[in-house]
Amino acid sequence: MRTYQHTRRIYPQPARVSIFSILPRVLVICALFLVIFYAGWAFRELRQHVERKVSTSTTAPAVRVVVKPVKPVKTESPTRAAGGASNGATLEQNANSIRISSTDSSASAGAGRELLPNAVSNHVGRSSGAQLTRPSPGGTLFSWGLKEWRLARMAGDTSLPEPAQRHMTVISIAASRHSAVVAADGVVWTMGHNDSRGGGGHGSPPLDASGQLGRGGTREPGPVEGPLRGKFVVQVVTGRYHTMAVTADGELYSWGLNDWGQLGRQAVGAASESDPSPCTAGASCHSGIPVLVSMPGGVRVVGAVAGRYVSMAVDESGRLYTWGHDGCSNGGKLPERNEAYKPRLVSGELASKRVVAFDAGYVFWLAATAEGEVYTCNSQDDGYAGTLSNRRAHNNAGELGREGNPLVPGRVTGVLSGKKVEVVAAGREHAVVSTSTGEVYTWGGRELLIGRGGDTRVPEQVMGELQGTNIRYVSAGEYHSGAASETTLYGWGSNNYACIGMGKDSHFQATRPVKALGPISAGGWQVQALAAGYQHALAIAANKGGSWETTKPVPAAAKPQSSGSASSTADAGSQQEQQQQQQPKTLDQKQQPRRQADAVTDAVGQTAATAVQSDVMAFDGEPYTDTSAPDYNIRYLAPQLHQRRYNASVYYHRFRRTDRFKLVQAEAPDVFEMLPPGYLIQYKNPCWLDVVKGFRCLPYYHILGVSKCGTTDLYHRLSKHPELFKARNKGPHWWDECPYPPKGACTAPPNGNFDGYIDLFADAAVKIRQNPAGITGEASSNTFTSSAGVFLRGPSMDRNTTVTIAELMREAMPFLNSIIIFRNPVDRYYSAYYYYRRGVKNIPPPGPEDFHLVAEQDIIAWKACAETYGVKQCVRKFDPQQLIKGMYAVFLMDWLNQFPRDQLLFLRNEDYSAKPREHMEAVFKFLEMRKPTAAEWELIMGMETRNKQSDKYKPMLPETRIMLEQFYQPFNERLAHTLEDDRWLWRDPPTQKSSSSAT
Repeated sequence: MRTYQHTRRIYPQPARVSIFSILPRVLVICALFLVIFYAGWAFRELRQHVERKVSTSTTAPAVRVVVKPVKPVKTESPTRAAGGASNGATLEQNANSIRISSTDSSASAGAGRELLPNAVSNHVGRSSGAQLTRPSPGGTLFSWGLKEWRLARMAGDTSLPEPAQRHMTVISIAASRHSAVVAADGVVWTMGHNDSRGGGGHGSPPLDASGQLGRGGTREPGPVEGPLRGKFVVQVVTGRYHTMAVTADGELYSWGLNDWGQLGRQAVGAASESDPSPCTAGASCHSGIPVLVSMPGGVRVVGAVAGRYVSMAVDESGRLYTWGHDGCSNGGKLPERNEAYKPRLVSGELASKRVVAFDAGYVFWLAATAEGEVYTCNSQDDGYAGTLSNRRAHNNAGELGREGNPLVPGRVTGVLSGKKVEVVAAGREHAVVSTSTGEVYTWGGRELLIGRGGDTRVPEQVMGELQGTNIRYVSAGEYHSGAASETTLYGWGSNNYACIGMGKDSHFQATRPVKALGPISAGGWQVQALAAGYQHALAIAANKGGSWETTKPVPAAAKPQSSGSASSTADAGSQQEQQQQQQPKTLDQKQQPRRQADAVTDAVGQTAATAVQSDVMAFDGEPYTDTSAPDYNIRYLAPQLHQRRYNASVYYHRFRRTDRFKLVQAEAPDVFEMLPPGYLIQYKNPCWLDVVKGFRCLPYYHILGVSKCGTTDLYHRLSKHPELFKARNKGPHWWDECPYPPKGACTAPPNGNFDGYIDLFADAAVKIRQNPAGITGEASSNTFTSSAGVFLRGPSMDRNTTVTIAELMREAMPFLNSIIIFRNPVDRYYSAYYYYRRGVKNIPPPGPEDFHLVAEQDIIAWKACAETYGVKQCVRKFDPQQLIKGMYAVFLMDWLNQFPRDQLLFLRNEDYSAKPREHMEAVFKFLEMRKPTAAEWELIMGMETRNKQSDKYKPMLPETRIMLEQFYQPFNERLAHTLEDDRWLWRDPPTQKSSSSAT
């Protein structure tokens, strides 16, 4: 027998093994395996049974939203859950961090709890543009702002950040005029407007169904399916009228308005909304279903953003693409409109960089690289696809934060040099960014939107309540901005639509960041995303043991002083709403009709600030403001009133001349030769001592216009105040009528020069010297509507200048406080027609029929001119004059671009007529004058109405009113959009004769 020696032992040679000899051992091993497998299967079934039991509970519905009666939603299939590979190497994905927030009975008691890891998917989403550095594993949707379905809720206090759909876990959010979210199962849900009212359609009539919701149905939340069915979406983005979605496998889908090719593909309906023919652009080109964007072959998209008429995307290599109304990827040249839909790779310096965060506003976009550098570029849009008559200059608002060529991407330096920017947000024309160390920097637009003082054209750090915080997320809307750490939300800007999260009683302008209220402010929530929309804001937050209800009252310090009714009724209304919030509501529960809700609100007597939230809707959608609300005529006043920091002397000392000063000075050298080097600090009014003429003063305020809107009545009522002194000429119109060089007395004798203009306030100067709190001013009611390039130191059609009256007055009198009164342009036009015809000799008194013929002729003349030469040139022509004067919006930006908003007070004649005393109180407060005594009030309000004409002519013909309302509608819409208030649409019904009781 052969043997094998190994480690001192002898082993016999193995014999041939029979299969029957090992069979028992194989059977034993198989049995053990089956036992282990069965035990694992049983454990898994037990766990899923528990999860299904929790998910079918009425207090904690399943992850996915169900609009109709809530049914348990089964866990997605492994194929759907897988969804493809991870998107982007820069994303820090962690499937174990995904949690579903419970809303069982413990949640209502303020103790949230976490369930087992979400088995729906292993994907994380992203929001707020395309922040590839800030993934969202999933949490609860929070919303706040104007009460509308784009909030995904109609219950609760919509002025505070509160949960919108408690039974839904979301991983991505997007907000514009509509909203879109992605649920944890990768399904897109949309809500809000599905039309293009309010400026869409590139000059065409607005579409009733431009398709940005991607589905049929109502404005209530609903799922987007069609070609997206079976796809797992990781990011959704919204432009003003279009939407895009990025899938887990790197595809990009788009739907909505396509008038400038922003969908990146073909759509239908260029000729009309019902046109079935294909189109890549055109006023009515649109698509209501998701379709793949025509990206170059082989490109995998990891993030996208949408502006108004431009779209952008980044591929997995960090390369940036743009399409639509944008020339930044085309060497600064705007592509032909029918070719604009093709995605183009951004070239130049940015082409060699890896983009990790980017966002698109209305007129510009910005992108941050992996190194933390920021690049900006103008999209060559004016906010309306280049259709505005007074098209803005590129970088007009300083939105680029840099100098250099605005039409190609350029790096933002200055204070950002050496900083690593990780998060960016673009508003209409301002930017908000956050660094790796949590600091926030802003630039562009107005001080109100950037949350700080200083030079708005260059980046500077925002402090306020952000000081010492680690900001992870930022947002930039049209009228507000936001920021968030992992535990706290902050807001600043206009609160007209309750977008800063400070509550109903905080109807004010937050010029600096303030901490938002609501459940998140109480702690126990982890913020994961933030997005700012048109009139609302969204956030994602994961519950870490926080309360689901607003348990803390609004601090008294956060409430501005109310000028209206007592707060007790508002508190009662707030308590009533909190009681309604005790039980979570789902979408399948029917909401009370809005009209009934408004009636209840009026019945309990809410304050003006509270009524704003319940009554006011956006002017771009129904229903409109309830004009019958008791406070309707005054609610717009308080947000315009701000305490001044400096008197005229200090203001002038701190004022810095603009780069265009030499151009302005050349238009009126006599003005700047006469101006003193400074003003006496002990006087409120701008006054000084002249070595020749002694004590002299300039106006502290100016009623700019508009004529036939009540300016005369307001001026004389103001002058009844014992500290307000009249000029020698109520309305000299010196700035727009007295030429340079002087050619005679004009309205400022003896020579019509600036020295004569100052002498108009000589009598007032004598009284001011005796009363340092006194002020003076004038009311040249045509100053506001003086056409740019025509009326500047005298009318001239051949003047070759870009200087406007507003710019000249700003450089000469930067401290000036201006009041502008608008009146329904239809009634203003009729009043002006009668006023200027009544005294003409040898012509019988005019009647409604005469006015109808004149109005028809004026409209025909205007349209013929506008079609031939364009709106801007026809406004310069200023003929027909009275028809053009009612186009308030075309003159408005001249003033808003020059004077800070808190130095402009806009009044509406109809509201002034309805509530004259409240308006006088507001004007006195705007001018920072002491409150009149009872006797003084009797004198002010007892004055007979000045220049009233409405009882001297017959009512307008109904057909005339309809014709003029249609003519003025687009101008009114732009005015309402700019001033953020739909009262400027004049939806309230006219009076029997006109709306001119105060004129």
